[in-house]
Amino acid sequence: FYIYAFIAYPGLFPTLYIIAKGDYTVPATVADDPSITHIAINGAVFHSEQFGDPKNPALIVIHGGPGWDYRGLLSLKALSDEYFVVFYDQRGTGLSPRGETGGLTLESTLQDLDSIVDRFSNNRKVFLVGHSWGGMLASGYIGRHPEKVEAAVLAEPWFLTTELARDAHSRFGPRWEASFLWRASKAWFQSFHVRGVRVDAASDWFMGRIVPYVNTEYYCNGVVPKAGALHWRPGSTAMNEILFAALKDGKIEIDLVEGVDRFKGPVLFLASSCNTLIGEEHQKKQARFFPNATVKLIEGSGHSMFAEKPEESVGAVREFLKAKQTAP
Repeated sequence: FYIYAFIAYPGLFPTLYIIAKGDYTVPATVADDPSITHIAINGAVFHSEQFGDPKNPALIVIHGGPGWDYRGLLSLKALSDEYFVVFYDQRGTGLSPRGETGGLTLESTLQDLDSIVDRFSNNRKVFLVGHSWGGMLASGYIGRHPEKVEAAVLAEPWFLTTELARDAHSRFGPRWEASFLWRASKAWFQSFHVRGVRVDAASDWFMGRIVPYVNTEYYCNGVVPKAGALHWRPGSTAMNEILFAALKDGKIEIDLVEGVDRFKGPVLFLASSCNTLIGEEHQKKQARFFPNATVKLIEGSGHSMFAEKPEESVGAVREFLKAKQTAP
């Protein structure tokens, strides 16, 4: 498309470059600003915040992506009155440093999650809350370490098996509608004006402004919430590395349910009423892999439920966890 446009309209590119000129910035990472709250584990640095009493049971929040961050999940801070709530930006994402990737994969991300759990568990079982890609990681982690998890909330994970990935019909490449191509073109030219020595600044800017629009069916009436309400800064390299590593012959190959049948603890799947691709029906299929799982619908919300409907979504998590604690 761009090659054709350049040949057909040679004056178009410099014109759009000038029109797109502006002051575009991305937030600093811990590498740029060491005052940003962070932790160091096994030689890697993660942007992280913790809320509540460390003596309380740990609740680990796992954000979506691959390549996003936990900004849109901060409503879960409300649970810090009863739990020690731990947020962290995964390696190479959000405000965590860039340049520490070196070939990220699903497995390396699960290993990082295990390190986070060991760091904050206080030698007790933890509670997991994973959103989207984070829900996939939570499922994979439960299958590998059922002995470390008390209960889990999986908020609209994409897919847990290769077969479910095909059923979901989620896109992983660009759309070809004129509106999407215009949005992508605009963001691309804006990215040329992102300045600074920060690694991946331009590509992170570009990713943050087009990827949410690849699957608009995730949201009510196809309206995607503004990027600033959901994310600080995407991690473009982290996303590309993890997705590329999961591809075999051009198709996603994944199994995140192996071993979950050994987990007897309760699991709550949250689904949003507006998501027509991976909403309630899709989550019911995924819940069947777990011996003790239920599905709850968040009405009037799209995929980013903890930002769109925070009271309802956090309330559903609290109710589920409280029922777990009071169960005989």
